[in-house]
Amino acid sequence: MKFIKSIYHLLFTIIVSVTVNVYAQEESLTLSKHQSHSMLEYYALNHSEQAWEKDPFYLYFSPQENISGEEFNALKSEVNNWVNKWKALEQKNNQSITKKIFTKTRQKFLKGYKECSTFSDLLEKGKYDCLSATLLYAHIFQELGYEYSIHQNNSHVYLIVEDPRLGKTLIESTDIYGYVIGEQNIEKRIKGYEKRLETSLLYSRYGMNLTETLSIKDIAGLQYYNLAVASYRANDLYEAKLSLYKASIITDSPRVEYFNFYLEESNNLISAMR
Repeated sequence: MKFIKSIYHLLFTIIVSVTVNVYAQEESLTLSKHQSHSMLEYYALNHSEQAWEKDPFYLYFSPQENISGEEFNALKSEVNNWVNKWKALEQKNNQSITKKIFTKTRQKFLKGYKECSTFSDLLEKGKYDCLSATLLYAHIFQELGYEYSIHQNNSHVYLIVEDPRLGKTLIESTDIYGYVIGEQNIEKRIKGYEKRLETSLLYSRYGMNLTETLSIKDIAGLQYYNLAVASYRANDLYEAKLSLYKASIITDSPRVEYFNFYLEESNNLISAMR
């Protein structure tokens, strides 16, 4: 109830100070209520920097439709309890626990692969993809204080973690054998990801080989990119473009702009055929 009350208070403050129109044309608003799928999303995307600083989970969960305060708190607590378990184990262990984290997290949370799954899909249903699962692993390692980097090419996302005891470690969330150590093994695995270009829309359409190093906030925002892909596949161009707009509020990844350009081309083609 505290979460719901705080969100209501924030929304009341916003609504009193600005006039909301359906297309979010007022300068003081980024997203209108009619473009939002929950109170959380309305708050988080209109105040993304403030929301991120206050609680990253606001942006982790903002893509979820109609998420309630009770759901938010329950899902957040589940992740926090899992992180606290590993913090306690690390304090009394002088050996690497990275492989255990990888294996046990897969067993607990990752039940079935499904493209374009959100972070809340992962926690509620066990449905995950490389983006949502990488977000979970990145959050865990960040809370443990490990140095890490998130890498994305045209069609895949993975983590490089600096294990305090074993050094450089690759975490590939969608592969049961995705815990990889040793420079040569890691290099071989990354080259394998690069061969997936042929299946990438951005590569087949524009010849774009896009390799990025992302922040965890970027990953949270790119959930909307995935929702745009899902909407495009369902022939809902409006919702696809709206999801890309939401992604652009959180991340400046160039893939958002490129996919938006592709949607514009598709829309123009449809219009010309009418």
